[in-house]
Amino acid sequence: MPEKLEFKVSSGLKDIIGRDLITDDFIAVFELVKNSYDANAKNVFIEFENNKIIISDDGDGMSIDDIKDKWLFVAYSSKKQNDDEDDFRDKIQKRRHYAGAKGIGRFSADRLGDDLVLTTKQATSKKIQQISVNWNKFNNQKEKFENVKVDYLPLEDYIIPFPKNSKKGTILEISGTQGWDRKKKIGLKHSLEKLINPFSQSSDFNIEIISKEDLEEDKNGIYKQPPDLKGKTYLPRDRVNGPVKNGILDILNLKTTQISVTISQEVIDTKLIDRGTLIYQISEDNKSFDLIEDLKIDLYYLNTSAKNNFTRNMGIQPVNFGSIFLFKNGFRVQPYGEIGDDSWGLDYRSQQGYARFLGTRNLFGRVDITTDRTKEFKEVSSRDGGLVETLGYHQLMDAFMEKGLKRLERYVVGVLWGEGFKRRNYFGQDEVADNYRKELLKKDQESDDLSVAKSNLGSKLDFIQLIKSLTTDSEIKIIDFNKDLVNLVNEKLDDVQSKFITDLEKIAEKIDNPDLDKIINLTEERYNQILKEKEEALRRAEEEEKRRIAAEEKARKEEEARIKAEQKAKEEEEKRRSAELETLRKEKQRAEAELEKLKAQKKAEAEGEARKKAEENLKHEKDKSTYLSATRKTLSEDAEELIHSIKVSAIGIDEGLEKILQRLRTDKSSDNTLYEEIGKIKFITDKVMKLSMLITKSNFKADQEVRKVNISQYIREYIDTYSYAYTDKIKITVSGKSNFISRISVLDLSIVLDNLISNSHKAKAKQIDLEFKDSQKGLDVLIHDDGKGIPNEFSNNPSVIFELGVKSDVEGSGIGLHTVKKKMKENLHGDIEFIGNGIKLKGATFKLSFD
Repeated sequence: MPEKLEFKVSSGLKDIIGRDLITDDFIAVFELVKNSYDANAKNVFIEFENNKIIISDDGDGMSIDDIKDKWLFVAYSSKKQNDDEDDFRDKIQKRRHYAGAKGIGRFSADRLGDDLVLTTKQATSKKIQQISVNWNKFNNQKEKFENVKVDYLPLEDYIIPFPKNSKKGTILEISGTQGWDRKKKIGLKHSLEKLINPFSQSSDFNIEIISKEDLEEDKNGIYKQPPDLKGKTYLPRDRVNGPVKNGILDILNLKTTQISVTISQEVIDTKLIDRGTLIYQISEDNKSFDLIEDLKIDLYYLNTSAKNNFTRNMGIQPVNFGSIFLFKNGFRVQPYGEIGDDSWGLDYRSQQGYARFLGTRNLFGRVDITTDRTKEFKEVSSRDGGLVETLGYHQLMDAFMEKGLKRLERYVVGVLWGEGFKRRNYFGQDEVADNYRKELLKKDQESDDLSVAKSNLGSKLDFIQLIKSLTTDSEIKIIDFNKDLVNLVNEKLDDVQSKFITDLEKIAEKIDNPDLDKIINLTEERYNQILKEKEEALRRAEEEEKRRIAAEEKARKEEEARIKAEQKAKEEEEKRRSAELETLRKEKQRAEAELEKLKAQKKAEAEGEARKKAEENLKHEKDKSTYLSATRKTLSEDAEELIHSIKVSAIGIDEGLEKILQRLRTDKSSDNTLYEEIGKIKFITDKVMKLSMLITKSNFKADQEVRKVNISQYIREYIDTYSYAYTDKIKITVSGKSNFISRISVLDLSIVLDNLISNSHKAKAKQIDLEFKDSQKGLDVLIHDDGKGIPNEFSNNPSVIFELGVKSDVEGSGIGLHTVKKKMKENLHGDIEFIGNGIKLKGATFKLSFD
């Protein structure tokens, strides 16, 4: 025969089912208030004083037997047993369902304070029962739970102030409380607003908070923020003292889009209302949710106007109030609807499809189930973990998603957002669909009524598709729907595809409604008239096209005859000019020979002058050594830069000569024109001579002398002279003013300008714009051109184009930009950088910075 053993229960069980299970002070108060509700209380007072919380109600109260056999019986719940001994009349007046059913809510008092005094009285009893519990006595875990004693004191002929002077009720006096400042009390009040269904029309359960130390602040306090409330006295919900109320239902009913779903054992009724206007009402048999006997779903979509209205009236933004709350038997189930909670899976779902799903930021509402099936709709013991995932839980979630959310979503996203205007091919052209949707999104978000959607053809077409989908479901009975949203009589039907007229006919077949038949008949007449007008317009267009083609053919033949006559005259003119051209050819040959002679003579003169100056400088012993150094086999970097500048000038000479030859070939030159072009070449050859002298070190010091220079003024003067050499190649403009002065070598500045203008010319530029802009450090000069720009291969690392030997075009030497960078940094107290292509003109933009 086996020995019989039994469990022992440690006093540590108190923590497990008390402060460890109830992890939040607000939830602890919730649990105690729910006990008052389950005791049929109509009024509950929550009073704060001297580190105490006193929770009193006018409920049924308890006898000493109730205290012994129920309150002190851990995990026992009379709500599960339904063994109240009241007579029949009392029972039918009790609430049908209980908010709690685990028998552990009483241990919430342990979460709030160290000591509890429970005072209670029944209506039929003269005695007042009082017990005192010191929770610290349970801290010795070696002590058996049942061995920890609780003090009991019966009171006779003793008056206890139950709420509203009731002769029955229960008072919980919890002492040793901590941390209940004004902010926390306000937070409790806001949380209690959501404890009992704020959507309920019933007012048979009232909660009031009393805190004498907060009366003055409640009376005289003003908001410091947000801006809408700054300087105003507190709204009732932001005062500690007073009843816990929730006026949210009146606010939401005014300016929101809402769907209301009621599910009983037999029927599912659904009504969709938009800003006070009925959209549709349907009914269907309940074939999918056999465990649900009484469920109400109210979901609200808040547009911008509704959100602003909510904030004005509630003093808080909707997103900071919560989203979709769950209530079971009239009391809230945590954490559904809490800020940041996604127990319904809304935000996760909305992230999967942009602008196709609604999330917690624009949804508000409640799901309220009334049930005796405690096992199917059971809260987890932690009190803030939601419902246990049972079959009933899954039916509840499916009902919420399929019958509530998706139907509201279909209307909002389709009719009010126009998401499907283009995707569903409502119009013949995507541009037309986009225009209708932009107009809808622009205006409806701020609208307090349905006028915008009613006047939008895209919204009407989408609503027709919505109603059509409902009519095709044989399980759904359409009770009513908005006729204005299917009325297309006065719309611009030439943008509409014919299938929507057919859809209206299908809807009429399913719904026996004379008004709808009339609307559809008028719409068909209007649409057929438009089709007829289109056909007539097409016929006229075809006839006009035929006339146009005939006229063009006549004009073509006349033009051919004219061209033929002109061709004959042209041939005769060509014969006459052929003799003249032969004479001109011989004259051109003579001119070209003369030009070659002139070029050789000019070159000889330049070489002679350079040689003469070099010989004079050789007389001086000091400059002799400089000359010898300069003529070494390996050229210095300065020499390479100067040679590059000579090459740039030589290109100018070559282009000038080519221009003269071109004028001679076309016989458009005159003596004055020829003289002018040769003068330009003389200007460039003078520059070549000057650069040549630098290579031989002749007059090197004088040319590189550093002086005070107004940079913008010098550049303007230099460009005026330089542009003369590029009259027919590049137009150079200068804008902006600056008085910035720096000590520099004008020769170095000239070399920088020569190189940049030459690079623009190589890039096929026809226009160069220079801009002067004062900067914090000095002066910025922006140089824009309309050439080919810097190749894309340098876009990721544009600084490489300033390195020696790197060429930004095929013809370059890789010296020019390197020279400019070196001159700017070493001699001109500045820098150069490539800004980008297409900044002002289509080509490149460089910035010269002078400090």
